[in-house]
Amino acid sequence: MRKIIFLLLFCSSQGWAQILQDTYAKQLILTGLDHLYTYDFKESNAAFATFKSKYPKHPAGYLLTAMLIQQQYFPLKDHINPGKTYVDNLEKAFSLGEAMYLKNNNDLESAFFCTSSLGFLAAYEADNQNFIKAVNYAKKSYHYMKIGLLNTEKQPEFLYSSGVYNYYRICYPEIHPILKPFMFFFEDGNKKLGLVQLEGGAQKTVFVKNESMFYIGYIYNKYEGTPAKGLPFSLELTKKFPNNHWYALQRAELLTLTGNYEGAEEFIEKLEKTKSPYYIGCALTFRAMREEFENRNLLAAESMYTKALAFPWEERFTKDIRGLAYLGLIRIAQKNNQTTKARKYTSIAKEYIEYKNSLIEYSRITGQ
Repeated sequence: MRKIIFLLLFCSSQGWAQILQDTYAKQLILTGLDHLYTYDFKESNAAFATFKSKYPKHPAGYLLTAMLIQQQYFPLKDHINPGKTYVDNLEKAFSLGEAMYLKNNNDLESAFFCTSSLGFLAAYEADNQNFIKAVNYAKKSYHYMKIGLLNTEKQPEFLYSSGVYNYYRICYPEIHPILKPFMFFFEDGNKKLGLVQLEGGAQKTVFVKNESMFYIGYIYNKYEGTPAKGLPFSLELTKKFPNNHWYALQRAELLTLTGNYEGAEEFIEKLEKTKSPYYIGCALTFRAMREEFENRNLLAAESMYTKALAFPWEERFTKDIRGLAYLGLIRIAQKNNQTTKARKYTSIAKEYIEYKNSLIEYSRITGQ
């Protein structure tokens, strides 16, 4: 059930149909988003606060504020008070979006905001192990998300949510067969179409362009097992937003997995400078991979992998990188003929890996 909730989170889009017709509103939103992605949170908050004062009954301002809080206080599960403010803004966004929808259920804009706010709420509750609340939000979200699936031609901003849905609807049950009994609740998807829609989102959308580029890179890396295909998208994101931690993390991972260890160094250093234990743990894993594969220094690699495991992880972006550390320790233990240690790491690694290349590597080195 947790994976279904995250499927709905991935499909949560920041939608903006009629608001695009207001030049002043559009400029406020774009200004705020640019500051948000560059981690200039003070300026971003000022733009979104102005939007809310100018359009107090529109859900966009509250959803945008929630997005800001999510980036500023990552991961939210570690920040109780900002987490409450995050929830308050999302609930307000849904309330206003629902009012728009009840007034006119042909209003595409209202479907955007209902989908987004409910999807983020579902994921937040899942992160905090409140699964009953999460499931209730997810059920509500799906009703509105289906509207987007039918309207990508009318509103290109739906390409992001529709693309992610079409892809994940197929790939999640493939990777997690235990989910198959639950999937009859959800309309069928199409992985090829999903990738086409996400690439379209990267080219044709205004407000979800960055999300489209980020998640198409994510999919190529994690699910397609082709990290090199994600590099052009991450390059554009990191050039435009060099201070964004999520984008730096993705870039460091993609470059490391494609063997460009020198290129990854710049982004690994950025992760270390954040002083966030989540990013530092990932940076250590990437450095360990360079020691293992490029420098052939197994002692240094083992030390770094082990240190990486002392740092915390979170579900969405760093759990599988922790899995890479365990895979490295398995390989090193095997090369050192440390059978007991290799068995221990083999048992633990299964809890952290779920993506294509990691699963293939796990099977290769363990025979399982």
